[in-house]
Amino acid sequence: MNKLIILKPIITEKVLASQQAQDKYSFWVSPKANKNQIEATFKSVFGINPLAINTIILKGKTKTNWKTRQPIEKSDRKKAIITVTKGTKIELLKLNTK
Repeated sequence: MNKLIILKPIITEKVLASQQAQDKYSFWVSPKANKNQIEATFKSVFGINPLAINTIILKGKTKTNWKTRQPIEKSDRKKAIITVTKGTKIELLKLNTK
């Protein structure tokens, strides 16, 4: 099995505060990965069965290099929002609030 399906978690204040309250986690995943592959990798890495997996493909933007005035095409990215059972937390991705 390809280990590079889940590339990295999305760790921003907005994601951690709003989605973790709803027992959801966001990850950047390989653009060619399907939901079954994402689920199997998530189970093997974290040991948690996900309830639902939603995927979103974000289209790449066209930027301009202002020095050479050449357009730069950014690649498309795929995001997976994984819902886990209520009360289940991933300790590495937990928001510490005091």
